[in-house]
Amino acid sequence: FGMHSPSAYVSSIATVSAAGLGLAELRHTLLKAPERRLPTTTALSDKPLVWGLVEDALLPTPEVTRTERLVLACLAQIEDDVTRLIAHLGPDRVGVVLGSCTSGSLEIEQGMREHATTGALPPNFDIAHLNIHEPARFLANRLGITGPVWTLSNACSSGAIALISAIRLVASGLADAVIAGGIDGASHLTTAGFQALGAVSPAPCVPFDSRRCGINLGEGGALFVVTREAPDVADTVAVAGFCETSDAHHISAPDPSGVQASRCMREALAMSGLTSQSVDLVSAHGTGTRLNDEAEMRAISAVFGSDVPVVSYKALSGHTLAGAGALQCAIAAALLIDNPEGVLPSPGIASPESIDVPVQLLTETRRLGRPLTAVMTNAFAFGGSNASLLFSRI
Repeated sequence: FGMHSPSAYVSSIATVSAAGLGLAELRHTLLKAPERRLPTTTALSDKPLVWGLVEDALLPTPEVTRTERLVLACLAQIEDDVTRLIAHLGPDRVGVVLGSCTSGSLEIEQGMREHATTGALPPNFDIAHLNIHEPARFLANRLGITGPVWTLSNACSSGAIALISAIRLVASGLADAVIAGGIDGASHLTTAGFQALGAVSPAPCVPFDSRRCGINLGEGGALFVVTREAPDVADTVAVAGFCETSDAHHISAPDPSGVQASRCMREALAMSGLTSQSVDLVSAHGTGTRLNDEAEMRAISAVFGSDVPVVSYKALSGHTLAGAGALQCAIAAALLIDNPEGVLPSPGIASPESIDVPVQLLTETRRLGRPLTAVMTNAFAFGGSNASLLFSRI
């Protein structure tokens, strides 16, 4: 964990969300269509809701859960690379660490609904689908991986913390490579829970905009292959710094001062050896709720002032729960790789939120005229679980 050297390298990235299937589609959405908006659906609620569903990306494998089908959609993008890596290193030297919150909730809901209607469970009902660890176990079994395998379930920071855990595994020598990330599938439970909190917006979400009125939900996430050695490719992304902190403030609301969130970013920056002026963009957690947005703005201001542009990309994918932090890490990588003009895309903020701290909100797409150097990404979750990662281009 050298202060002036990358902690780990990312050799492969796979994504699935309403923002696109695969890194190329995600990059196209970011750079070519950053103002696109999610559609409205009644698939998961009696009321029309804006939802980031990804039906087109799901593989026709009904014998597994929706979340596992999303895992397969990601795996298909990098399976050849992963298979070669396992053959080279050995299955016992490769690990899996995934973030998950919903696992097979949708299938359990469907089974219990059928039982309530007919008095019988469907033939494919399996209570094990409710186990949070199922996606990680499923991925490890499919690939024959026998190294460390576990699941993290820290709400919306899960995918980011899983990536940090993978870095620690590799740095400790307990594994030579780890497949890490976070993925969650849609469920009625998720929808009902956020509706009960009054956090769901009936319109497309607009984080950091004074007109905001809540989140849009989504599904999906991202997978990464984390290695100790730099991959032999021309354009490589490194995790230059990271940190986790805890607010210890409230079960769902963030600490309004943002003190632990700012510490998280500050220590990730310190680990990297970079200065705040070296960071080109802060990809914020930015859910579009008042409490989250204001606390995060205070935290970012404490570290970066108004010197670094700040933006949230939740409007492109919806809030993908355990997949959110992983997806934001993929967005950071997508902006660092093959972006020679240094485009900083903005989904658009028509009426920037104004509070009593200086923050440079990215209200429109900007071009730096050079490749990006570093991107900070945040995942701040229920329970005050904070994770920040700093990605750099090497």
